[in-house]
Amino acid sequence: MLWHTDPRRGRTVVAASAAAVRRGVRPAMPLVEARTLLQSSGATPMPGATPMPGATPMRGATERRGDTGPVIAAHDPAADLTALRDLAETLSLEISPLVALEPLEKARWAGQHLHQPDALLLDVTGLGRWFGDEAQLLHQATTVLRRHGLSARLALCSSVGAAWAFAHYGPESSAMRHGSCRVWQVPAAETQAALATLPVACLRLPVPAAEKLHRLGIATVDELLQLPRSGLTSRLGPQVLTRIDQALGTVDQTLPVHHAAPEDVATTDLEYPTNATDLLKHRLQGLVERLAQQLSRRQHGVLRLACRLDLVQAPSRHLRVGLFAPTADAAHLTGLLHNVFEQQRLPSAVHRIVLAAPLTGPLQAIQQSLLGETGAGAADQKRFAQLIDNLSNRLGADRVLGLRPSKDPLPERAYKTVPLTGRLQSRNRRRGSRAVGGESNTSRRRKAPRDGKRAGDNGVYRSALDVPLRRPLDLLSQPEPIEAVELHVEGWPQQIRLPRWPAAQRTVRAWGPERIETGWWQGPSIRRDYYRIEIETGPWLWIYRQLGTDRWWLHGWFG
Repeated sequence: MLWHTDPRRGRTVVAASAAAVRRGVRPAMPLVEARTLLQSSGATPMPGATPMPGATPMRGATERRGDTGPVIAAHDPAADLTALRDLAETLSLEISPLVALEPLEKARWAGQHLHQPDALLLDVTGLGRWFGDEAQLLHQATTVLRRHGLSARLALCSSVGAAWAFAHYGPESSAMRHGSCRVWQVPAAETQAALATLPVACLRLPVPAAEKLHRLGIATVDELLQLPRSGLTSRLGPQVLTRIDQALGTVDQTLPVHHAAPEDVATTDLEYPTNATDLLKHRLQGLVERLAQQLSRRQHGVLRLACRLDLVQAPSRHLRVGLFAPTADAAHLTGLLHNVFEQQRLPSAVHRIVLAAPLTGPLQAIQQSLLGETGAGAADQKRFAQLIDNLSNRLGADRVLGLRPSKDPLPERAYKTVPLTGRLQSRNRRRGSRAVGGESNTSRRRKAPRDGKRAGDNGVYRSALDVPLRRPLDLLSQPEPIEAVELHVEGWPQQIRLPRWPAAQRTVRAWGPERIETGWWQGPSIRRDYYRIEIETGPWLWIYRQLGTDRWWLHGWFG
């Protein structure tokens, strides 16, 4: 089961496996409710788990079972989109060259949980005869999906709108089963009759129009088509008529065809099929050297390396290597690729090897000294990058992570983790901007007098900007509740007590408050007043008062 944080509703389910659906889990369900359903069935939730880069798309995600039961994981939009694009490239080679990711509008449609593509649209006009007929074409498409471990809903219709409608809302009673896939095949002459019983959300209507239809009691496409067309535009907006015509096929919809980025590729066909490890490693080394030479001539290096081993009597095996920084060092690339290759068990002999660099970047130019030697700093950077490459490819890219700042004002959400390898590193630095009048709506600092007293005599009260160390070195992953025994007239506690402390501690000095609050678009408002305090035993603490509840929390230590 995958979840994400909705700006208004909090954590909600965005996708679930068939087994989770059988337990009652549904998309858009609150995560707390879904977790309760799974726990009652013996599942062990793992909220910290995230899909690995290259994982299956969310609608095709199958349940991963082990000793711990189903997995509850945070949805990774970037990995999801990458997997969908990889699938589009595969289908463009095996089914139809005209493949598009579903085009989106500026706002979500009615019934759409995430504002990102989750479907592929293929133009197969005239291609049925190359597979035998259209039924065989659908069978081949489901075969490709099963080979990649995916289950999906497929619809073959005369229009883009109708195909999208049946793939998302097609009734199970009229679906054909191809393994774990559901397939709908609708002849062009029967499109309107087949759409009649589907809900109006299948037309990809704007949310206001769908809500208005719901208030009018219009639930199905047939009921919508009974209304006079002349009044639909004025009452529901012009897009409703467009969506109806697109579904019925009277108006064509242009698809933005997905084109894979050009790759640097090196290929070799073996003289005879073999599974000899030494021979295959030698051929891999030769391909890496050829690819490195091609990139070096353009002053580019590899960031992501993909190798395909075509087998005689089994599906192809894919090897992937991610790198921290662009490199054209053939020896380093060969070592990484050999390490991944040695972990494979080949069920059949290899007859072809294809090596590609789907992601590259410019090599870093290093100026040499007058004596012809490079500086120690450049050598250290190279060794550091190689260390990250080795760790990521041995432990997994999802286990060697870096930090990126986020725009969330809450300190515990001020960063996010991302894999260090296999992605372009941003070279843009944040530009300085001139200060303007006014305060931020997400982090406001209340002004305070600068001429306070010792805490023994009502404390020293200073502005939040007066102290250079404004954030603690040790930030707690989860704030701990504290008891404020006595409050100063300015708002900060003169004595605090933690549950593990034998007695209350007196505050010697205090700085603050610093107001931090979330924006209205992020859901329920969170407003906090933060203080830095020094207690009598020496430590400096970072505490805050939750406005609205007036409860106090410890969030970090300064040392």
